Amino acid sequence: MSKSNMWNALLVGLSAITFAGCANLPCSKGTQGAVAGGAGGAAVGAAIGGEQHRLLGALIGGAAGAAGGYVVGANSDKILGKDHDSAQEAARRSQERPATAQEAMQATTADVNGDGFVTLDEVVAMKEAGLSEFQMLDRMRATNQVFELTPDQRQYLVDRGVSRSVVDQMETLNKDTRDRLMTNRTSAPASTTTAPPLGTPPVIGQPSTLPPR
Repeated sequence: MSKSNMWNALLVGLSAITFAGCANLPCSKGTQGAVAGGAGGAAVGAAIGGEQHRLLGALIGGAAGAAGGYVVGANSDKILGKDHDSAQEAARRSQERPATAQEAMQATTADVNGDGFVTLDEVVAMKEAGLSEFQMLDRMRATNQVFELTPDQRQYLVDRGVSRSVVDQMETLNKDTRDRLMTNRTSAPASTTTAPPLGTPPVIGQPSTLPPR
């Protein structure tokens, strides 16, 4: 099978998973984009950008299920700690009780509820609160979080009035934090164990105390 045919098969399979997920979830018309992001988001994102460039994929992919499509940003502790449970809880809360425009106005950053994640509803709430593009980006930058979006998440935000300019700039925010996290993820600590010289017999148990024969 050619490489292009393999990717086509992968994307078709992910689409099937997405629609199957909607059959078992309360997928209103307004949440289908986010569910699509959760069901196939991590894999599709990896196919497009390369798995080595994704920091949120492993955190929100399989662990958070379809609901993970609501999570678009996370702080360093959540990412390094691979805090799947908190990501799943943030995604669930964003569906059951989306952030309101009033809450977004009162918040000082895009992380409206202060849980260490930015979710789609919080971005939309800032738009509905009447914040300018500059203010929205400034509040997202103030979280010091790393942002990643799948094509479905991008479309979800655009469909709800968030400008493409804001959506396009989200993944460029907090570059220093992203670079540091990428370095921490790819660098492994050096081993401090010193190997014995070649030819040294292994020591098993305690030396014998018996006298020579």
